[in-house]
Amino acid sequence: MRGLGTAVVAALLVAGVTAGTANATTLVKTGSLTYTCPFPGITPQPTTVAAELSVTDPHPGLPFTVSPSLQQTFPASVRTLLNAIGYDAVRGSLSAAFSVTNATPAAGVIAGGFPAQPFTTVTVTGAPQTFTAGTAGAVGFSLGASVSGILEFHKASTGAWTPWTSNCTLKVTSPAQNTAFTPSVPIT
Repeated sequence: MRGLGTAVVAALLVAGVTAGTANATTLVKTGSLTYTCPFPGITPQPTTVAAELSVTDPHPGLPFTVSPSLQQTFPASVRTLLNAIGYDAVRGSLSAAFSVTNATPAAGVIAGGFPAQPFTTVTVTGAPQTFTAGTAGAVGFSLGASVSGILEFHKASTGAWTPWTSNCTLKVTSPAQNTAFTPSVPIT
């Protein structure tokens, strides 16, 4: 009787393991991209932007999920200029679009808020989005040419927050910056 119970438990364990489909994820990233951004009281300045997408396994004609995040880094030169005119912190939200090939819809968005912090690197995490995979092959992603921000800058001397809308644009370089997320994700 004891041997039969062990065999039944083992059979249930094996059946339970093989009954579900594993849903692995692939992390895809952009390189470090330069975007030119307006700031209060100074001329437009370069910042560095990088994005990541966590993509569940896509299969032809089936839905898959993309969970996005975006980082914007303020270089030391920007921190120095903003500090010189009295700003010591930033808070707000960022958003950027990304295009999608061989899946529908053909675009997604990375959007989220971040708390008050010094001018270093801010990170936002967007809501997971669902896409439908196209034909067997690969799905590709590319970050858009602009990053928008609804920001507030903290004035150290008064404690006041200055509202600011920022529309950063991808810096034109030769050769052009590569906005693709790598690697591409196989559709199997």
